[in-house]
Amino acid sequence: MATVDWSNLPKELWPIIGKFLHTRIDVIRFRSVCSLWRSSRPPFHRPPPPPPLPLKFTPSAADPKLRALLFQSTTYRIEPIADHNRKCGGCSKSKPPFLIKLEYNPNSGEMRLVHPVSCLPLRSYRNSKPKEFNLLDFQLVELRKSYVLKFGKNSNVNVKSVHRLVVVPSEFLEFSDVSGIFMIYNGGKLAFVRFGDDKLTRVDENAHYDDIIAYKGQCYVVDKWGTISWISSGLQVIQFSPPLCGFGGQKYLVESCGDLYVVDQFFEKVTYHDNVNRVLPQNPDNELMFWHHHWNRQDDADTTGFRVYKLDQEWGRWVDVKDLGDYIFILSNDGSFSVSSREFGGVKGNCIFFTESALSMSRTFYNRVFNLEDGRISSLGTSSLVMSYNHMICISPEMVDDPILMKSDL
Repeated sequence: MATVDWSNLPKELWPIIGKFLHTRIDVIRFRSVCSLWRSSRPPFHRPPPPPPLPLKFTPSAADPKLRALLFQSTTYRIEPIADHNRKCGGCSKSKPPFLIKLEYNPNSGEMRLVHPVSCLPLRSYRNSKPKEFNLLDFQLVELRKSYVLKFGKNSNVNVKSVHRLVVVPSEFLEFSDVSGIFMIYNGGKLAFVRFGDDKLTRVDENAHYDDIIAYKGQCYVVDKWGTISWISSGLQVIQFSPPLCGFGGQKYLVESCGDLYVVDQFFEKVTYHDNVNRVLPQNPDNELMFWHHHWNRQDDADTTGFRVYKLDQEWGRWVDVKDLGDYIFILSNDGSFSVSSREFGGVKGNCIFFTESALSMSRTFYNRVFNLEDGRISSLGTSSLVMSYNHMICISPEMVDDPILMKSDL
């Protein structure tokens, strides 16, 4: 079958093709190719920001800056285009691919780079102007979308007591024509809220959940014992797996190659903080009040290791996984996912990326790597064992000042 060069396609096809582009970056890249393509697709018009959720910083907060807004991030595998490398560096060898995460601010329409694991903003270079980062010089493959709640117009203040959340379209819900959010908050409670609701709806009053994930069009949760359940469109929680009975302090759900995994994290010690009930009065109409407390069951706890289990869905049993092969599990602060090390040159698989926090006058986060082969834990950024990961996550230790913002008028 003969192939046709894209430049020889009938011009009537380009407006049709352009209608299937639904993301800002795809539209920008399409319109930047040539004048014909630019005229075939109007500029991307960002949708109006969703209304604030019925979640306040304090019971009496009326300022919209103190209301919770939904921020979306997109993680990409990004590879410099070879022609651009030769133009800039004079070297015919292209740089290997790496990960980036772009956070979209629904108020300003700006995008900024955040760390793929910790989700903290990446900073520009000390004592120098920020280097230009043009997305048109790269090939991008979208890996996932994730969401966090932040206070009003301040894109640096997360709603700490929300541990995990997923956004579900209205088609998933049998009782609503509005998108909604499932969240784990305030020490393992599970709740649901729609845009426009006046309050949260508690789901499963008696259970304690560690993580939530969107998997094959459904929402799945894992409880503190490692039992996976799925949430029906009518908000019923239905058991999906046998209990794992893992004795770690935190469970994570990860999808890899179409299978569900539970990652069990073990700590040297675990200190439970019950600031929610101790500091704030109960409020049945709106439980999600946010002072400076946050839920983090592993505060002051050093990670000692991980165990990985795969759910054999055909036989309904757990398989103890000793080797991830070429895969890397990334336990990001806004959800977990997996990537193949084969897609990132010179990177070793069979490991887990994660973040630890240290309590001090200001909270500090450390990005770590756990090697399943020998059980060692190393720093993601400095250890000689994992220096090959530096290029993969697009990090520089000099990034300390202003956030890197991504803008385009195309």
